Formats: sequence, C-alpha cells, structure tokens
Amino acid sequence: MNETTSHKKAKIWCVRELHNLEVLHATGITAASARHTHETLTLGVILQGTSVLEHKGETHLSPSSSLVVINPDDVHACHAASLTGYSQRIMYPSVALLQQATYEITGQKNLMPSFVTPVIQDEHLTQLVYKLHTTLETSSCPLERESQFLWTLTHLIQHHAKIGSGRQRKVGQERQAVSLVKEYLEAHYFDKISLKQLADITNLTPFHLARVFCREVGLPPHIYLIQIRVSRAKKLLTQGWAIASVAQETGFCHQSHLNRHFKRFVGVTPRQYQQISKNVQD
Repeated sequence: MNETTSHKKAKIWCVRELHNLEVLHATGITAASARHTHETLTLGVILQGTSVLEHKGETHLSPSSSLVVINPDDVHACHAASLTGYSQRIMYPSVALLQQATYEITGQKNLMPSFVTPVIQDEHLTQLVYKLHTTLETSSCPLERESQFLWTLTHLIQHHAKIGSGRQRKVGQERQAVSLVKEYLEAHYFDKISLKQLADITNLTPFHLARVFCREVGLPPHIYLIQIRVSRAKKLLTQGWAIASVAQETGFCHQSHLNRHFKRFVGVTPRQYQQISKNVQD
C-alpha cells in the first residue's frame, strides 16, 4: 500500500482468471472524481464515511455499509461528503462476467442485467460483497475466488437487477454516427483528432455531432477520448512502462498532461498508480 494525497492508503490488483478483474481497496478518499464511465459494472462497498454520487442527473448519498452498483457506460462522478473522506472496496466486473452470471440464472446467453438505482441498502448482500472482496485480496485459490465471485454476482442480479436483451445496438442515423465515432476514437486515440474529422466520417455537422454524442454518451467527444487514453495508460503502467513513454504512447502532449488528466479520472498520479499496482495478485 502507498500513501497518496487523495487516498490515505490504496491498493489495486487484478484477478486474471476473472477476465482480469480490477479490484481496489482505498481509505481516506477526499478527492472528487471527474465525470466518467466504465465499460464494466462498478460494484463496491462503502466501509466508512459517506460518498456523494452524481448519477444520471441525480445526487445519491452512499453512507457506510451501502452498496454502489453502477451499470456499464453510465456517466457518474463522486466526492466525499465531508473533509474526513470515505473508504471503500470496489471492483469492476466485465460485461462477459455479467452475462455469464445471468446465464447461470436464466439459462439464456447474451442477456444483460440492469440496475435501476446506483446505491443499494441490503445488509446481507453487503456482507457477501465485502467477503468476496477480501477473498479476492487474500486467497491464493482460484477455485475459491471464482466460486465466491459467481455466487455473489448471481445473488446481486437475482435480487436487484432487471434482465434485458443486452447492450442493444442503437438504431437511427444519429446513434449509428455515435457508434462510428466511439469506434474511431478507440482505434485512433493516440492521434491528434479534430471535431471536423469526426464529423466527416459521420456526415453530420461538427456542432450536430458534438450535441448528439454528448446526448447519447453523456460526455463530450474530447472527454471520452481522454478517458480512453487514461484507460490505455493504466494498462501500460501496470506493465512497467516509464511514465514519459506512456504519455507519448497514449497521445498525451507531455508527461504533465498525462499526470493532470490521470489524477482527475483515477484519483492518483500515474507514479502512485504504478507503485500501488506492484501489489498485483494473479
């Protein structure tokens, strides 16, 4: 564990047999996060203090012993309710893991659970998620980690999710344009990209595209691009890349540019993240 300015203590690790599940244990969180999304589910337990979650235009208080459950691609931000901060254990299950757990419940493939509220009060489930998180941190037995993970996730879905037909493809010219832009940004995140370039590939005007993208995604295109770059930077940092090289490889102008945006989205600096991730479990 490493001392940081925004987390008094933080530990990040990865569980390979669970689709490289990223897991975080952080205490004394005082920094506010920027508005962002995850491709994964966000599943966590508030251990101490209160987190304030901004989600879909609403403000939710997440006090101690509450669960935080945020759907993939939901735009959100959070900050501490007081200067003393809050502590949490959190993990990010992939869409494939969600579909696997839903299959165990329904017997049907490619179904996706959806959670209506991002803050859940359920004492039994809170205990299950907390126990799972500590098992992922301390157990060296893959079978134990996998079994407990699937049991907890299916319990969560059965009691608190609506099950739909999955992350459905959005139809219509505008929504197809947004999909094209997202795919382009993910493929060319290291390039200098202009709004006109994106408009040209969608046959929309720059202003119209920016408005449509923000409406559909919840973030403007340039923030979505920065988020992709930060996500790629995290992967390179865990592989031991030098920070200056990571900045160059992921499209940031310079190292200080990476540092500023990385801390906004992750809550710690690239150097702190790299030090913390040395505690990785396989």
